[in-house]
Amino acid sequence: MYPKLIGKRNELKITQEKMAELLGISKNNYNLKENGKLDFNLVEVKKILKILNDKYENIFFENDVTEKSYSKNDC
Repeated sequence: MYPKLIGKRNELKITQEKMAELLGISKNNYNLKENGKLDFNLVEVKKILKILNDKYENIFFENDVTEKSYSKNDC
């Protein structure tokens, strides 16, 4: 699931149907991708970032990293 994508899309008042149309895919396919059941391909990601006028890390990167997320042995 991509909560940042959903939030930004809703903020801009873009429906899933409109996003699907802009990406050239079905609404059902878009829904599956937005909910993490299918992966977006690179072309779709680039189009989404252009549509939302935002950066990859603001939409797709989960930045909820805390000290508990890794151990010192991982470094």
